[in-house]
Amino acid sequence: MYTRLSLLITMKQLFTSSRLNVTLLSGLSTVSLLCTNTVLAGTITQNGSELLNNPNVSFPTINPSLIDDTLRFGTGNIEFETILRWYLFPANSLTSTSPTTSINITANLTRLLSNSLSFPEDWDPTIYLWDGTNIIGGSFGDNIGGSLRRSQGTSNGTFNSNITEGTLFNAGNSFPAIGESANFNVDFDLGTVSTQVTLSGFGESLSFSTNNIDRTQPLSLLITRNNTSERYDVNSITVNSDLTPNEPQTIPESSNIVALFVFLGLGLFIIKRK
Repeated sequence: MYTRLSLLITMKQLFTSSRLNVTLLSGLSTVSLLCTNTVLAGTITQNGSELLNNPNVSFPTINPSLIDDTLRFGTGNIEFETILRWYLFPANSLTSTSPTTSINITANLTRLLSNSLSFPEDWDPTIYLWDGTNIIGGSFGDNIGGSLRRSQGTSNGTFNSNITEGTLFNAGNSFPAIGESANFNVDFDLGTVSTQVTLSGFGESLSFSTNNIDRTQPLSLLITRNNTSERYDVNSITVNSDLTPNEPQTIPESSNIVALFVFLGLGLFIIKRK
């Protein structure tokens, strides 16, 4: 029979597991369930198939097709529309007094021909961090043989507006040709007063500072198109941060939850008897 001390230790171990892995009895199976309150350091990488099945990822303006593990986005309806939105952190994950926190986004993208007769090589994907109102980030484009460009504005999560862009900055000498893939990196260092944004690709980087973001609000990743004729392949997205992105965690499936409550009820009864 459990003593009061051993039962309390068992219960404490049960509920302090960071991934909620419950192992009351050997052989209990588990299923994935979304846990939205995890705030730890971590990295998550998801390919197209995983993104398509991630309950925190949505496609506000276009339904992509899945080709192997790649998401393919066809032409769009309006400039600056959001093609992929990934809810990362709930409100107050960061407060106004939290230390500077970094969020790094790496998107592996494949360059596709556009449907434009005048500019068939047009390709300018843009990555933003969104606080529910404001967006900050930048584009990775075909201009000048491969360019980085700062960008910010406002968004309703579907369509982006009031966009202001900086001048074109050379991204390096290895901009992907049609059909080739590349990593597009955006670092966000969210400070108490301002956020430092760094765009990088092919050995070159562009940094700027902005206060056009409220880090105490829910934070999401947006990938947007520049022109309606552009098409994109999203092969994978990696999020690395001092905070842990929302991701599926494991808890017992429904039949095992019954066993859990029976166990806890027995524990409370024993403690009461003691």
